[in-house]
Amino acid sequence: MFHIFFSADKNYISYTAVLITSIIKNTNPQKNFKDFCATPSITAGNQPYPTLEYDSLSKENREEGYAFHILSDSIPNDLQTTLQNFIHQLNTFYPCTLQFHCIDDNDFSHFPISGAAHSSHLPYYRLKWQDYIKPTPQKCLYLDSDMLVLCDLRELFALDLKDNIAGIIGDCGSKNRKIKYKKNGQKHTFYFDENYFNSGFLLINSQKYIQEKIWEKCENLAQKCTYIKAADQDLLNFTIPTNQCLKLPFAYNFQCITFLYVLCKDECKKRLNYTRAEFNESFKNPKILHYGEKPWKFLQSYQDSKGNNINDIWWQYAKQTPIFGEYLLQQKPQITDYKLFAILGYYALQYTSSLLGHFHLPKLLKNNNDSKLLQETSRIPISQFGLCCVLGEVILYARKHKKGILNIIPKLHKIKRQYKKYATHKT
Repeated sequence: MFHIFFSADKNYISYTAVLITSIIKNTNPQKNFKDFCATPSITAGNQPYPTLEYDSLSKENREEGYAFHILSDSIPNDLQTTLQNFIHQLNTFYPCTLQFHCIDDNDFSHFPISGAAHSSHLPYYRLKWQDYIKPTPQKCLYLDSDMLVLCDLRELFALDLKDNIAGIIGDCGSKNRKIKYKKNGQKHTFYFDENYFNSGFLLINSQKYIQEKIWEKCENLAQKCTYIKAADQDLLNFTIPTNQCLKLPFAYNFQCITFLYVLCKDECKKRLNYTRAEFNESFKNPKILHYGEKPWKFLQSYQDSKGNNINDIWWQYAKQTPIFGEYLLQQKPQITDYKLFAILGYYALQYTSSLLGHFHLPKLLKNNNDSKLLQETSRIPISQFGLCCVLGEVILYARKHKKGILNIIPKLHKIKRQYKKYATHKT
């Protein structure tokens, strides 16, 4: 069985259901696990990643089927029943089971509130997965619920991780990453380097993870932290040594902001730890999409290499999702807030294109004209929609935190400058 786990509260269950559906729908019933072990599917350039020797695997590790696990603080009984009916329908396409692991959030009360863990400790649950997933599998895969799978995941389970603790994928975020903590009464600052990875995807070598006491090290560090930004992600990057990580192609955690622009390691230090050539390979054929602008909040964002709206792809799988898909489709006509992001960004783009235009920017920091602006989203070129959404986020953040015009001007110009230089689609 292939064990895959997620962290999700009741509000995220329907999105997790779409992710699970995408996993099942992209599993080829005409192939078996032995095929993936015999012929490597994952390559770096022309070099294939090593695969497992199928005949040496235990019966359980050769068995077809997905064992899905949801780690949550609370899933009502009626929702658990609905999920089991959902899994029963998917099981007719490819074998799969689903287990719930309800966790007391107070067990993580000594962990800092930050980043994705700003409202609950749910993101930290994944660190202690070995206490919930029993018996311990040889390998397990963690995926964030805001992902969408476009490949047969058995190609990942066929990988030979050897002595690596985890298969990981680089993060495309800020280069100024750090964590502060106290040790023996002394304050320390640790700066992450270019090997910093995104914890939304973790292909875990179970034995090594447990043997190296990764959970215990994360818990110990968490109690000493005085500054932490990315919650579990920072803890894992601190505790898992780079030489015990297997870096996989970016395609398996294709962070969707990079459809707009990306700074690769041969262009800027301490950003995405892939060359532009390596990134381009993943850009042409992403395997797992990791959404920033959530499709259930944004009906439109970026375009893939074929010019498709990537949020439309998520909705195509939502339509195929048993039970939950119907509910999601009913909610879809009510999704309009993203238009405000886009139109504010559109005008920010126009106003910052000339010196005199900057004098119009203060108008965007007021919301007394929003209803009228929403009627103008058709003016935004499709090719610029994603850029406008990102620029609009700067405006809305400034509104929320009561920032002034001098705060947003450098941010808007930085985004425009980086887009012009590092755009994935040249327009």
